[in-house]
Amino acid sequence: MSWFEEWFDSPLYEKLYINRNEQEASMLANLIEKELPVYLYNKVLDLGCGRGRHSISLAKRGYLVTGMDLSDEAIRKARIKASQENLENLTFHVGDMRDPLPEKFNAILNLFTTFGYFLDDHENVKVLKSVHKMLGKSGLFLIDFMNAQFVKKNLIPYESGSYDRLSYNIERFIEEGMVFKKISFSGGELSEPIEYQERVKLYELKWFRSNLNACGFSILKTYGDYKGSQFDPLKSSRLLMIISKTGSDNR
Repeated sequence: MSWFEEWFDSPLYEKLYINRNEQEASMLANLIEKELPVYLYNKVLDLGCGRGRHSISLAKRGYLVTGMDLSDEAIRKARIKASQENLENLTFHVGDMRDPLPEKFNAILNLFTTFGYFLDDHENVKVLKSVHKMLGKSGLFLIDFMNAQFVKKNLIPYESGSYDRLSYNIERFIEEGMVFKKISFSGGELSEPIEYQERVKLYELKWFRSNLNACGFSILKTYGDYKGSQFDPLKSSRLLMIISKTGSDNR
């Protein structure tokens, strides 16, 4: 089992990230609405949607949203949340982002660094090829990724905390072009300590530009944060790319 299948299905994942910044999520939704207005890009795929935080936010803004994620547990939780909100313009599917759905979308979103999970670069490029097949001719693709240079300069190697008698320790390090995060839990209702891992490729803008072009895409705009600030390779915390198709669907 891959690290993301094991970790994203764990109930501890949700506990660790329970306090994710909703203000930050709202800023991202505002930027999406500005760049991909609902009257032009109504049918949206949230690729790697997790527990549906952004999918639900966009559905509330009037988009017809499909969320897709490999994690059964994440999709189960997302469906519960959508049902509680009575959102009829939102559906969720369990699926691998390398395998395209048999339909077209006006816009496809890949948010909060849900890219670069695979060790082999070719497997990550398969995600781009999948998006190309699912994106309509005049559609737009938005990638929200970490800024690799910023991560290298500002990496916090150790972090710890606790909640509900459960303690956690996080170790971060960079190795072989990837950023690793080892998360260990102990205490609470756990009978023994348990450890999970996150691992993401440190792709820079140059890598994206080259591989997106090879897959039939062109980067139209870049931003460095959710406010829509200009991208600075040294100072920006994020790398957001607005991307259009340039080639046929037969790649």
